[in-house]
Amino acid sequence: MLVAYLLITCNAGLDEEVLSKLNELPEVVEANRVSFGPYDIIVKVEADTIERFNQTVGFDIKRIRN
Repeated sequence: MLVAYLLITCNAGLDEEVLSKLNELPEVVEANRVSFGPYDIIVKVEADTIERFNQTVGFDIKRIRN
């Protein structure tokens, strides 16, 4: 099992939309707002294979408009 925590920045006002789309992905086990600092969202990703992990992090999450 591969596990990663990602820190994401969003454009103002898009955090709810980004959180909603992140939570639709099966490999995203948790996504929450960050209350302070340079990042807006922290995401926990778990995947069974490196291929699925790369797909989720390298494509699925990156395509979400933020």
